[in-house]
Amino acid sequence: MSRGVVIVGASHAGVQVAASLKDLGYDQPITLIHGELPTPYQRPPLSKAFLAGQTDADGLVLRSPSYYGDKAITLLSGVRVTAISPEDKTLSLETLPGAPAAQNAPTTLSYDHLVLATGADARTLPVPGGDLPGVLKLRDMAEANALKTALAAAESLAIAGAGFIGLEVAATARKLGKTVTVIEAQDRVLARLFPPIMSDFITRRHQEAGTRFRFNATIDQVIEMENGGKQISLSGGDQITADLVVVGIGAEVNDTLGRAAGLKCGNGILVDETCLTSNPDISAAGDCAAWKLLGSSRYSRTESVQNAVDQAKIIAARLTGTEIPVQVAPWFWSDQLDIKLQMVGDALEFDDIVIRGSMEEAKFSLLYYQGDALVRVDSVNRAIDHIAARKLVTNRTSVPKDATADIGVKLKNFV
Repeated sequence: MSRGVVIVGASHAGVQVAASLKDLGYDQPITLIHGELPTPYQRPPLSKAFLAGQTDADGLVLRSPSYYGDKAITLLSGVRVTAISPEDKTLSLETLPGAPAAQNAPTTLSYDHLVLATGADARTLPVPGGDLPGVLKLRDMAEANALKTALAAAESLAIAGAGFIGLEVAATARKLGKTVTVIEAQDRVLARLFPPIMSDFITRRHQEAGTRFRFNATIDQVIEMENGGKQISLSGGDQITADLVVVGIGAEVNDTLGRAAGLKCGNGILVDETCLTSNPDISAAGDCAAWKLLGSSRYSRTESVQNAVDQAKIIAARLTGTEIPVQVAPWFWSDQLDIKLQMVGDALEFDDIVIRGSMEEAKFSLLYYQGDALVRVDSVNRAIDHIAARKLVTNRTSVPKDATADIGVKLKNFV
């Protein structure tokens, strides 16, 4: 009897593997293990629409609760995998108290093929007081619920980290009328991802919205005050106070199961171009998987919904013997204030930047070149540029710089 495919992790990658297998005609058992309750959900809105109260948990479900039964996908919610035994192709399981499957939950599960989509966890603040109540991080629904509740009662926030999560939370909090201070160790926002010209633009928009920044500063200690607020000691000796501290200092890949199972790992579980790990019976996808991006010789992880979905479709195609989709350039998005920021391409190694559109009007794209090849495009409120850029960057197309600088020339003309 076939044991089918077992998928560990039910975020975007895991759910998409199951859905794509069904779409491609896979007729063997599919089991999807979701370590939370109750239904797999979208994560990007947690720092935006969900935190702002514009949608609730029901509005974030990836698929309707009936979808899994209708498609004969066994969804085990509230179940955690504690170990993998690659030799006999079995998993050890434990069920969370109160989970629907708790009464009859299996303690072991066998597979023909295993897919790890275990994601990543938000980093905690590694300083004294970093574990106090009111020092919160944001990655999953439980953390989002805790932050939403705390935010409603807070008047002021200190946010550690000026990455996407920190800035999205800052934008949401300002819209709710909170006082916000962002503390960043680098000298500008999003320094790892953008050149100064984009960092400066984003900083100005947040400052105009009322957010304050403390650059070149880290948090040394957090102390709880008598009124429940937090006193935050910064490197250099300064102190600030806030009702709430939000930690947005990146994520730690959740590759513990893979490492314990003997899979080759680096910064994540290493996979080939078809998302197969060093074990021929195990694949990995999404935030936990590291592969080589187009034009790169090094392994890297890409934490994006698009990457998770694309990798999931590649795995499903391989397992069903159908044509494997070609890898495309990674793309991302972030919503902050009135900024719709869309990025395609990974490399920040470039020779030249062309500005297309108006930065003053917040409608522009930055086009990055290596020689004559377009290797990355960042767009602000220019969705039409972003759509065309996906193909141009994937193909590293040679596009005349004077033409791309002219907003009257459509980028799609060069696709």
